Amino acid sequence: MPDSDGYPTEDELQIVREWDGNKGFLGLLEYVEEIWWTPEWGISKEGSEWNVSTGGWSGNEEIIDALQTNTVFWMMCWVQSRRGGHYIFQLPPAQQEAGRCAIELF
Repeated sequence: MPDSDGYPTEDELQIVREWDGNKGFLGLLEYVEEIWWTPEWGISKEGSEWNVSTGGWSGNEEIIDALQTNTVFWMMCWVQSRRGGHYIFQLPPAQQEAGRCAIELF
C-alpha cells in the first residue's frame, strides 16, 4: 500500500524490480495497478495491451523506473514510450495463450 502521501514504498518498488517472470507478467501489472496513483485515470487495458500514463506524478515515475529495472519484463512487454510519461506494454504471445499474463499499462 502506498505511503500516506501516495508514493510507493521502497519495499513495493523492490517487488516490482525483482518480480519473477516465471510467475507471469499479468500479476506484475495488476500489482503495479494496486500501487499506482490514480489508476482509474492513468491505466487503461485493452486485451493484452496496457496503456499507462504517469500524469507527471513522481511516485508513478518511480514505478516505471522499477519496471524498467526488471530487465525480463521490459524486454518482453515494453512496446512504446512517449514524451510526457506515456507507456504501452503488451503481454508476450506465449503468456496470452497460456492464460498467464505480462504487464500492460497506459
